[in-house]
Amino acid sequence: MPATPPPHRRVLPLAIAGVPEGDLAAYFEGLANPTRLRIVQRLAEVKEARVSDVALLLGISQPRMSWHLRLLRRARIVTTKREGREVFCRLDRESIQASFSRFFQLVEGV
Repeated sequence: MPATPPPHRRVLPLAIAGVPEGDLAAYFEGLANPTRLRIVQRLAEVKEARVSDVALLLGISQPRMSWHLRLLRRARIVTTKREGREVFCRLDRESIQASFSRFFQLVEGV
C-alpha cells in the first residue's frame, strides 16, 4: 500500500509574500481573523498604542501579537514604528479608507 501524503497545510498568502498595493483580497484576508479584528478595534479606540500593551490587554503572547501585526501591516491596515526598544502601532486610516473606496467601486460596478 502506498504511503499517504502528509496533510496539506494552508499557508496564508499574506504571510509569505509581499502584497501589491490595492489588493482587496489581501486587505480582507488581513481582517479575516477574530484576534486581528480585536486588535483593529483596540487601535480604533486610541491614536497609537504600544504593541506590548495591546498584547497584554487582549491576552495574547508577544510572538502571536507580532504575527498578527505582520499580517495587518502587509494588508496595509496598521503601521508600526520603533522608539528605542518599544514598538508602537496605529491604524493606517488613509489606506483603510482607500480600500473601502475600492471595494465600494467594485460592488457598485463603477
